[in-house]
Amino acid sequence: MKHEIKARYPASPDIVMKMFADKAFHTRKLEMLGMPYKVLAQSGNARQFSIRIERKVPVQMPGVGKKAETTIVNEEVWNLADKTGVVKVDAGVMPLDCSCTTAITADGAAAIVTYRWEVKSSVPLLGGKIEKMAIADMESRSDDETRVAIELLKDYR
Repeated sequence: MKHEIKARYPASPDIVMKMFADKAFHTRKLEMLGMPYKVLAQSGNARQFSIRIERKVPVQMPGVGKKAETTIVNEEVWNLADKTGVVKVDAGVMPLDCSCTTAITADGAAAIVTYRWEVKSSVPLLGGKIEKMAIADMESRSDDETRVAIELLKDYR
């Protein structure tokens, strides 16, 4: 299932890219969201930035009715010059394959970050419901993550 999420930041694409290419931004964002995390890897140079973070997320499987917690690994790789990236999510025990391409573009004095997700479930019959649940979860988290990131922008101006 394909899904697009856009986030608007009140800063130039250069400032937003500078923020996204900082390990401290990622860790502070998760701390502000109250999400336990562990940085598994991080690297960067003049052309590229990448970070892999393990975190716990609450889940509710359709048809089961119980809430649980799972561990996911989120990996972001950014091309700093093009302001484009790839995000891959290892959903752990969840039967999901999630990845996206992303781009930061200008919109006047603001920046728009566009995430083009591809979400697939390998579960027969329930796969579509699982994909929709994952997308709804991404949407709700995106709003919170964007709000916190906007708060952190001041440190990158």
